[in-house]
Amino acid sequence: MKQFLLLMLCILMATTATAGLNDELQSLLNKTLEENPQAPGLSLFVVCPPLDLDWSGAAGTVSRDSSEPLTAFHTFRTASNTKTYVAAAILRLVEMNRLKLDDSVESYLPPQWRQWLADDGYNLPSITLRMILSHTGGLNDHASDDRYADAILADPTRQWLPDEQIHLLTQWFDPVGKPGELFSYSDDGYIILGHIIELETGLPLGPAVRSLLDFEALGLRATWWEVMEEKPTTAGPLAHQYFSDFETSEWNPSLDLYGGGGLMTDARDLGLFTRKLIKGDVLKSEAMLMEMTGSGTSDYRLGLFCYDLDGRLGWGHTGFWNTFVVHVPTLDLTISGCVLNHHAVRGMDLVLEVVDLVDARNN
Repeated sequence: MKQFLLLMLCILMATTATAGLNDELQSLLNKTLEENPQAPGLSLFVVCPPLDLDWSGAAGTVSRDSSEPLTAFHTFRTASNTKTYVAAAILRLVEMNRLKLDDSVESYLPPQWRQWLADDGYNLPSITLRMILSHTGGLNDHASDDRYADAILADPTRQWLPDEQIHLLTQWFDPVGKPGELFSYSDDGYIILGHIIELETGLPLGPAVRSLLDFEALGLRATWWEVMEEKPTTAGPLAHQYFSDFETSEWNPSLDLYGGGGLMTDARDLGLFTRKLIKGDVLKSEAMLMEMTGSGTSDYRLGLFCYDLDGRLGWGHTGFWNTFVVHVPTLDLTISGCVLNHHAVRGMDLVLEVVDLVDARNN
C-alpha cells in the first residue's frame, strides 16, 4: 500500500508540474501577443516527452477583423519551411538510387533554364544537388529583391510560373560565387529541386512529396500542397496571415509555390514532421540522415538550419510568413508554430523563450 501511495504521489506531482508548464506556455503566448498587436494571433506546439509535455495552444484571433479565436489547429502557409520537405524528398530519391547527391544539376534542367543560367555565367556542370540543397551552388535569389515584392504588391493575384521566376533570377543577378564557394540562400535553387522531383516521379510536386515521404504513415493529417492538392478533410480552417498591414489570404500562392514554399499545415503537423525526420522516421537509412545533418555549412545543412539556442543545438527551419520549427535533441524538445504577421516578433525569439522554460524545468 505504501509503495502504491508513493507511486500515486509521484504521478500527481508530475501532472501538477506539467499543468504548471502548460500555464506558463499559454502566458508566454498571451504576453507575446500583447507586445505584438500587429499580429492578430499566434499558434504554438511544444512536445517534450521527458517532461510528459505534449501541448498545443494559441492566442488571439484568426484575423484582425474577426473575433473568432485562433486555435492551434488553424492552418497556414509555411513558406520556406517547405524546403525541409523538398530536401527530404530529394534524399528519398537518392535512397531509391534515382539520384546521386553529387550529380550535376545540368542534365535535369529544362533547355530554356539551362540556356538562361549558362548565359548568366553559372557553371552548371559543377553545380551539384548537394550544393543546391545546402544553398552553396552560387545561385542568387529572385525572391529577396525589392522588385519582386513590388510586383507582388502591385498585383497580388498575379499567376507566377517557375519559368518566370528562374528568368528573373538571371535577369536581375549574376552568380554570387563559384559552385561550393559559399552559402547564399536561394529560393531558385529549391525551384530547381522541385522541378527535379517532378521529373523523376512524373507527378506534380505536391503529390510527389506526399508519396515520397509517406505523409499518411507519418500521421500528418493537416498537411497538403496548396493548389496542387485538395485540402484534407482532417485539416483545420485557415488562419489569416499578414504582411505588415496587408492581409494575404487572397494573394496568389504561385508567388512561392514551386519548392521554395508551397506547403500548408498546422503547428502540430509542422512539429511532428521535423521531430520524426530528425529521429530517423522519415528517411530510410541512418546514413542518409547523417548526410542531411552533416553536409553543407555550419549554419545550413541539406534543407535544415543548424541553430545555436543559447548553447544547445537545434535543427529546423523558418518561413517568410513567420512560421518556425526547431527540434532540440539534448532536451528531446520540439517547438513549432506561426505568428500571423511577417513584421511581428520573429518566431525564433519565441522558440528561445520556450527552450529557456523547458530547460529550467529540466534542471
